[in-house]
Amino acid sequence: MLAEEIVKARPEARHIVNDAKSPSGRVHVGSLRGVILHDCVARALRDRGMPVDYVYGYDDYDPMDGLPAGHETLAPYLGLPLCHVPSPDPNAAPSFARYYADEFTRVFNRLGARPRVYWTSDLYTSGAFDEAIRTALDRAQEIIEIDRAISGSTKAERHPVQVICEACGRIGTTVILAWDGSQVTYACAPDKVTWAKGCGHQGRRSPFGGGGKLQYVTEWAAKWRLLGVTVEGAGKDHMTRGGSFDRAGAIVETVYEYPRPFSIPYEWLLVGGKKMASSKGIGVPAADFAGLLRPELARFTVVRPHYRQAVNFDPAGETIMLLYDEYDRAARAFFGHEADPDLARTFYYAHPEGGVSDAFRMRFAKVAHLSQIPSVDLYEQAAVEKGAPLADADRDELDLRLADARRWLQTYAPAAYRFEVQQALPASAASLTGDQRQLLAALVPLVERGMNGEALHAAIHALKGEHGLAPKAAFGAIYQVFLGKDSGPQAGWFLAALDRQFVVRRLREAAGLSG
Repeated sequence: MLAEEIVKARPEARHIVNDAKSPSGRVHVGSLRGVILHDCVARALRDRGMPVDYVYGYDDYDPMDGLPAGHETLAPYLGLPLCHVPSPDPNAAPSFARYYADEFTRVFNRLGARPRVYWTSDLYTSGAFDEAIRTALDRAQEIIEIDRAISGSTKAERHPVQVICEACGRIGTTVILAWDGSQVTYACAPDKVTWAKGCGHQGRRSPFGGGGKLQYVTEWAAKWRLLGVTVEGAGKDHMTRGGSFDRAGAIVETVYEYPRPFSIPYEWLLVGGKKMASSKGIGVPAADFAGLLRPELARFTVVRPHYRQAVNFDPAGETIMLLYDEYDRAARAFFGHEADPDLARTFYYAHPEGGVSDAFRMRFAKVAHLSQIPSVDLYEQAAVEKGAPLADADRDELDLRLADARRWLQTYAPAAYRFEVQQALPASAASLTGDQRQLLAALVPLVERGMNGEALHAAIHALKGEHGLAPKAAFGAIYQVFLGKDSGPQAGWFLAALDRQFVVRRLREAAGLSG
């Protein structure tokens, strides 16, 4: 267990679990993996009786280094700290960074993660980072050499400190030229980066109290010391040999004299096979993902695979339907109806609030199908399937599934799962073969007898053999006369769910029976 490894490696009196994000645009679903993983780690440590603080930082003092789709008018602000870029809606948030960070906070709060949020801009302007900045300036060459030795890079300019240009306000374009112990001499270079153009100003200023910031690897190291971080994971791109975590780890231990946190290298959360990038405005926003599914199922999507296994979530096709099936297996394991400790643990971490009931869970695919039949009382059908009246917890669970099913049908469900019962016999029924009509005629007495869905489905399989019909032809005949299409839900319980007299009339009409 990860928590046991942490306790053994870092036997602290209190653990500080940290995660962070640069709010460079609408935050995409991939960033949820880190938030939820750290939340689960904090919960596991608390379960072992350890005091834990889970904190989440928005690195809003980072420069804007790209334009998200739809924000091309913000080009003049490239290179400025994200907290100084105008908000898309000043009434909702005071800055670009806060606007998108607040949206993401609402998303992960909805998914049960509630870390204490902090802003790096506050750490800089309050002076909390001043000593770390002073140390970085005093030992700048040492930090550069550590960085180069570990990364293997011979990049000429990787000074650990940047300052805000007093002429244009940019922080991403400045170069430190000298440091006298109280002020830096700097230049705002027109060609330092490709994504922003410095104004050419040269000047002297204090780097303290928000006048400057640490370059991101040094900032990461300083933040660990400042906050007392003991546990922090990151995506595999940061955790490669010689990568940013290795470099920050060496800097924090050598320069800031603090042990690097327990590291958790995790794989990416992909959508449709693609890694998401917030600053490019591509992919599925976290808010859209969270709005697609009930909170515990969205969280289940993130926690069910091992953290070193990539999650490739593609909401199209049958993904959500199959996800619900696995969620239900996890519920059965958690409540002791099946023996699968791993799935039971996954269900536990998908419900951070606890207090989950062992409710009746109608299969999601069935809820989706029955919800499209106007004459069906879904709650009545669920009670029949349960074999007892529905309790409040059963109804609550069914309400959640029904809401998810309706969203799925309106968005990502394959066409085969969407249908509408036709009020009149579709014209396509005229093309039915004689054998298909005979099968429909043979179904009439079975429906009149009041067979349940399972029995009817078995009977259809038997009848297709008797009439020499392939499965596609047999079931296709039923779907054609009721739905006007070749595919649909499981035929037996579909027919059993419809009004019996309506089914008998339609079957007789399609089979060409009189009366």
